[in-house]
Order: sequence, then structure tokens, then C-alpha cells
Amino acid sequence: MTGTLTTRPGLVRALAAMHSGELGLLRAAALDVVAVGEGDALSVLGPDAIGVLRAATGPTSVDFQAHSAADGGATTFLGRASHGIAVSAHLSLVDGDGGEHLYAAIRLVGTHGSVVVDLLRPLLDVRTAAGTTRVPFGVPGAQVPPEDTTDALSAIADSARSGRTVTTNW
Repeated sequence: MTGTLTTRPGLVRALAAMHSGELGLLRAAALDVVAVGEGDALSVLGPDAIGVLRAATGPTSVDFQAHSAADGGATTFLGRASHGIAVSAHLSLVDGDGGEHLYAAIRLVGTHGSVVVDLLRPLLDVRTAAGTTRVPFGVPGAQVPPEDTTDALSAIADSARSGRTVTTNW
């Protein structure tokens, strides 16, 4: 893929809004990614997806259930982090060359507002009780250090195969 989603300025600014308390306590994080590439969606897009969700939730234990299409072109999972945050991701891979993201967005929902970020463009709308604000992007701040995603990806694949809820850490 063309670059990691965790370093995109929109995500950095959304996380800053969340950490500053502008959205209240985080209650949910939902990620959608569609990309062009070859192989299995979970293998190709999963490490980056877990990195984005981990950046939002922090390191945590997650109980989730996953489902993958028979051809591996799409994987969806829904879960609850140990501290009560709902997490979900839908990963789709369209056959082709190029390895570029076609769509990537995350929604962070807090007790006092939400933010939706198009991770591919410099657009960030912060919605709070006071109204909607368009936040300009700045220089990316501190990043969550990348962790090994092998165990989490394996657990997601196991859940998709078995249809059972599994627990993992990220």
C-alpha cells in the first residue's frame, strides 16, 4: 500500500482532539479501508488497520468476532476492548496492481462528540455539542510505536474461520 495510515495528518489531529477531551471519553472506533492489491484483505490491510485502531484505543485486550469472504477479498470484525470501547473494521481488497488505497476512513465516537476522518485527504470535521468545526492539519505529533500484529491477525483469521468470538491484545 502507499504509506501507512497511522501517520496520516488527519488521524493525528483526530487523536489529538480525542486526547484533549474535545470528544469526551472514547466509546467507539470504526475503520473502513478499501484498496487495490493482490492477496488476502486481512494479510494485506490488517497490520495497518490494527495500527490505526491501536492508536485510537491504546494497547488493550479485545474480544471480537470476525468474518471473511470465501475468496479472502474482504474481512469484517466487531469487538469490545477491555475498557468498554467498541471497535470495528471492514477491510476490502480489490484485485489489481498498484497497491493504492481507494478509501480509508475512521470514525471516533466519544461521550461528547464524534470525529470522522477521511484518511486519504486533508479533511477533518469535528462534531461536538457546540457545532461542527473544520480543523486544519498541522505537523504530525507523536506516533504510537508500531507493535507486532502477528498474534492479532492470527486471532482475527481464527475467528473468521471458526465463527467464534476470540480475545487478543493489540
